[in-house]
Amino acid sequence: MKTKAKLLLIMVLLLLSLSINYISPNVAWAESGSLKATNFQVDVKPEYDDPRTLVIYQGDFINPGTETIKKDTLISFIIPKGAEIGMACEITAQGGHDCQPYTTQDLGDNKVKLSWKITKDIAPNQKYPAYLEFYYDNGSAAPNKTFNYIFFPTDDLDNLDLNIVAPKNASNFVTTPAASMTGKDSNGLDLFSFNYKNQTPKDNVAVKVDYTKSDNKPSFDKPQIGDNNPISSSTGWNSQLSKPEFLIPILLFVAILTGILIFGLNRNKRPARGAYKGPESKKKGPTSKKPGGEQAGTQEKRKLRQMLLDGKIDVDTYKQLLSEIKEDN
Repeated sequence: MKTKAKLLLIMVLLLLSLSINYISPNVAWAESGSLKATNFQVDVKPEYDDPRTLVIYQGDFINPGTETIKKDTLISFIIPKGAEIGMACEITAQGGHDCQPYTTQDLGDNKVKLSWKITKDIAPNQKYPAYLEFYYDNGSAAPNKTFNYIFFPTDDLDNLDLNIVAPKNASNFVTTPAASMTGKDSNGLDLFSFNYKNQTPKDNVAVKVDYTKSDNKPSFDKPQIGDNNPISSSTGWNSQLSKPEFLIPILLFVAILTGILIFGLNRNKRPARGAYKGPESKKKGPTSKKPGGEQAGTQEKRKLRQMLLDGKIDVDTYKQLLSEIKEDN
C-alpha cells in the first residue's frame, strides 16, 4: 500500500472514531438533575391486543429540588430487552401525546434503559407528565402459562400502582404475591392491583403470574391509527434523523468523508498525457426533507386510544368513535 493511501486510511478511521459516539443510535446522552414521581402507574396486559404483553408506564413527575431542571436533561425508564416501543411521550397541557426520539442502552441481565431528552425547563415543584408504551415477549407457553414481571424504578416514586389484567378466556389466574385489590376493568377483564408507597430505584417490584390458556390469541384486535400501520408514534433513531440537530451533523460528516476520499483518489490518479478531460459533472449533495406534519385526526386517534387503555370507554365505543374520525378525515 502506498504511503498516501495509508495516510488517507488513517484519516478516515480517525474521523469515524471521533464521530461514532455522536451518530450511534444506542448511545445514551449524559444524565443530569433528578425527577420524582408523585403518582406512577404501571399496567401489565398479557395477550391484550397482541400475543405479547402490553406494558404502559405513565405518571406525573415533579422537580423536587430548588433549581430548575434544564431542557435536554434525560428522563429514563428500564424495560425488558427486545421490547417493541409503541409510544415514548411527554404529555402536553392539552392531554395529547408529544412523542420523542429516544435512545437505548443495554444494561445486561435482559434489561435496557430507554431515555429521551426533556423538551422544556422544569421549575421547582413543576409537573412533567410522561407516558411510555411497549410490547414484549414474556416467554410463557400454552396451556399452563407463567411469567415473572419485574418493575425497576429509575426515580423516587411517592405512590406506585401496578395493575395486571388477565386475558379473556384465561382461567386459574393467580398472582404471587396476591393482589391487594381485585375487580374488573372497563372491558370486563379481571384486574389485579398492587399499591406501593415511597419506592426508590433500589425497590424493585416483582410479581409472578400463572394462568391457563390453550392459545395465544389476544383478547382484542389491535386498534389502528392509519389504514395500514399499527399505533406507533415514536420511531427511535428514525425520529432522530428527521430533526435538524441530528441530521445536519451527519450530512456534514458524510460530506467531509466524501471530500477526503475524492481528494485522496485524485492525488493518486495520473491521467495519460494529452488525454481529453471532459466537463465535470456536479454531484448533488444529500438533501433532507423537512418532516411533514401528522395527518389530520392522528392526535384524536391517540387520545381515543388512551381513553380505551385507561378504561374510560369500552371497545365498542372505541371502534364507533374511531370510525367517525376516519370518516371525517
